[in-house]
Amino acid sequence: MKKISILFIALSLPFSVLAFNFAKPDEPSGKIVLNDANKAKLLYQMELVAVNGENVPRRGHAFWLKPGDYELSFFPKLDDYAKKHMGLKERRNADKELVVVSFKVVEGKNYYLAYDARAENSLEWQPIVYRVE
Repeated sequence: MKKISILFIALSLPFSVLAFNFAKPDEPSGKIVLNDANKAKLLYQMELVAVNGENVPRRGHAFWLKPGDYELSFFPKLDDYAKKHMGLKERRNADKELVVVSFKVVEGKNYYLAYDARAENSLEWQPIVYRVE
């Protein structure tokens, strides 16, 4: 058992060194919140999968980034109601469709992001910042 643990640590070490360096809450940073969406308003949660093209461990709640410009990649987390209003072709991989957004983070700000499914045409659905504090 001990050998397996050591092997696992040795194999995962290179990946942890290459992981994206998120800011800590006490550092100069901006907070991005993904879990405050409101399905009743057709605003759905998203799951972060990459920052500046670099894959990250999936995050579906909140994270902090140092001030600057970023390219964030998300998967929308759509429910059956939203998928029912999509075309057949779009529905097939609706929650595996990667959405990339350019984003500027300002120190001390909290950004609330959601996947906006309010447009009549589902091809116009997109990530939005619906509140900044």
